[in-house]
Amino acid sequence: MDLEELRISRAAVVTLAQAAAVFGVDVRTVTRAIENGELPALRLGRRVLIPRLPLLAALGVMVDDALTEVHEASSDDR
Repeated sequence: MDLEELRISRAAVVTLAQAAAVFGVDVRTVTRAIENGELPALRLGRRVLIPRLPLLAALGVMVDDALTEVHEASSDDR
C-alpha cells in the first residue's frame, strides 16, 4: 500500500504491515511508535489495527471531504 492508496481507501483501519509500507519502515518500527504513543492503534484480540484518518493526519495528508461525507452518510443508514 502506498500513500495514494491509503488516501483513497474507504477502509476505516489499516494493518501494521500496510502502515509500515506507507511509511517505508519495518513493522517493528510501527509497533514501537504505537507503544510510545506516537501513533494511535486499536487492539482487537491479537490484531493491531491503525485508524486510517489519524494515520493520514499524522502524515499531513488532507482527506477529501466528499469521501468522508459519503462514508458518514453510509454509516448513518445502518
